[in-house]
Amino acid sequence: MTEPHDLMDRLHRLGGDGATPSAADETVRRDLARGRSASRRRALRVGTAGLTFAAVAAVGVTIAVSAERTGTDPHIAGPGADAPSAEAPSAETPDGVQLVAYTGAQEPGFVVAKVPAGFVLEGATAYNLNIARADDRSGLDVFEDKLVVMLESSSVTGEPQGAPVAVGEHDGWLRTAEGGTQILTYDDGEHRVVVQAWKSLGLTDAQVVEFAEGVTVTAQAQAGVG
Repeated sequence: MTEPHDLMDRLHRLGGDGATPSAADETVRRDLARGRSASRRRALRVGTAGLTFAAVAAVGVTIAVSAERTGTDPHIAGPGADAPSAEAPSAETPDGVQLVAYTGAQEPGFVVAKVPAGFVLEGATAYNLNIARADDRSGLDVFEDKLVVMLESSSVTGEPQGAPVAVGEHDGWLRTAEGGTQILTYDDGEHRVVVQAWKSLGLTDAQVVEFAEGVTVTAQAQAGVG
């Protein structure tokens, strides 16, 4: 028969600080701890990936909205990219006629040193010399689209109208008539000479003066009346 104090001693040992954990119990505890840690890492990765995706999506929406507002294509290279630059438009070149030396036969009344390129001496009357394009067949009484030289009408009195210009060593006056025709009047010392350049020729005022400087009046030239 067990003594009472032996029984109480055994009960005290059973209800004391507890039994020492076995190796199997320690293994289970560690496995549970590793499982919880792995679960937390997976949750963190999933959360981070979600935030990254959300950020990328937000950037995409911002670009699309900006492109819609500005009318630009987000796929087109911007100012900092190696996009081909548009060539600057080239400047327009004036299309005016050039004066060239005249070496052909002269007409009675007026001798000329230069003519517009592509023009010929159409012919002359006792009152005027016409210089026209080679294919012009309009006749000597038509001054349109031509360069014409004549003496000022004897019925004209007073000083010529226009801006003062120098024609060589002589005084001249240059004006633009209605319709754009240039009219240069100058005094060569013996005659009052008139040069008329139709607008369609495209001569500048300086070219009209240059042409007049190469004109010589001969004894055959006559001044008209009226």
